[in-house]
Amino acid sequence: MKELITVIILLVSSFVYADQLAYIEKSDAERAVTKISKMKYVYLFCGCCSMKAPEKVKPIKIYTKFTNFESYWEVYIDYVNDKGDRVSEPLDLAYVWKKGLFGYKTLGSILDLNHDHCVKPNDWNDPKNQETDI
Repeated sequence: MKELITVIILLVSSFVYADQLAYIEKSDAERAVTKISKMKYVYLFCGCCSMKAPEKVKPIKIYTKFTNFESYWEVYIDYVNDKGDRVSEPLDLAYVWKKGLFGYKTLGSILDLNHDHCVKPNDWNDPKNQETDI
């Protein structure tokens, strides 16, 4: 029985950081849309997920959508990927990064929303080379 409880705890803890700032309050979603709409590029990078290289995208359209769950909203981005395909996907603001004068920050940090971005790459071309404690 102890082993079963341990396995369940380990499984649940491995998903703790998923969707940290995906379902958010309407006012926060609207602030995010306003902020991203002014940005020329954003970087999509999930430091809690696989160490896939950050993707630099140019937003075409940013909008909010009601989730149909309680009072939560999502922020969506439309952009053209490297293959030339138009992509529309929901954002988790904990994993949307903006390049600033003093490095990269998550949109969640810029909007002062509580989250953990897990890791921050030292080299955005090689995300396996990362800071683990920032």
